[in-house]
Amino acid sequence: MKSKKDIVTEYFLLAVGAFIMSVGVESVFNEEQIVSGGITGLGIIIEALSLGKVPVWITNLACNIPLFIAGVKVLDRTSMKRTVYTTILSTIFMATLPVFPILTNDTLVNMLLGGMLYGISYGILFRYKASSGGADLLALIVGKFRRDISTPVILAVIDITIVLAGAVVFGVENILYAIVVIFISTKVADRIIQGLRQGKMIYLISERSGEIKDYIINNIHRGVTILNAKGGYKNKDRVMIISVLSSRQLVELKDKIREIDDKSFLIICQITDVFGEGFTKITQ
Repeated sequence: MKSKKDIVTEYFLLAVGAFIMSVGVESVFNEEQIVSGGITGLGIIIEALSLGKVPVWITNLACNIPLFIAGVKVLDRTSMKRTVYTTILSTIFMATLPVFPILTNDTLVNMLLGGMLYGISYGILFRYKASSGGADLLALIVGKFRRDISTPVILAVIDITIVLAGAVVFGVENILYAIVVIFISTKVADRIIQGLRQGKMIYLISERSGEIKDYIINNIHRGVTILNAKGGYKNKDRVMIISVLSSRQLVELKDKIREIDDKSFLIICQITDVFGEGFTKITQ
């Protein structure tokens, strides 16, 4: 059971995510008239075609009503409450916030900035089981049926479809910029969702494995698992060490392995989440 402090913190972060996304929409993409995907991208198209009479926030609000109805039947209560919360906030932010002077004279640089803003906002919202509504909510709904595909990837497919539709209004050049945005935002969001607790897993075989094991335990203060292994070429019995380390600890260990036995066989694997003693509690 989460404490009230944890819940308040999460809702504050959701508000930050909604704010960042709204800044990206109004201060970057709407100003550049780049269809970056999602309902807000559709809103940019409609605002341009209506000569500003139908702002983005109205399209965002109108399109979210049927998605909320579908979401109630598909999403759990926590996700739905948080999505309604962030959608209301993002709509208010888009309707009331001024256009911040954050653009440069280089459209590509602006798209890099916009992609980062979108990626950070999506990552925060998805990390805490919410979305800003629109395509984000649709991605969460689809994700309930396709658990083998990450939510940011589903969102990218939806975004690309809307971006292609925007070619009719804004031309091919703007579409290419939008694809850059989608790529960056998807990568950033995936990193925030999956990579906040990244670590390195090592598999080590050495003639002096005992010394290396003792160094990991006593100096780096990480646990190790010992496996009995056999070489496939000489059929020689060996000892394999498995351990999970932070990136900084890995650098320290590699230096020590080079000192103890520079003929060691070392495999390093990237892992995107680490739970347990010395890392993050599995409940978080």
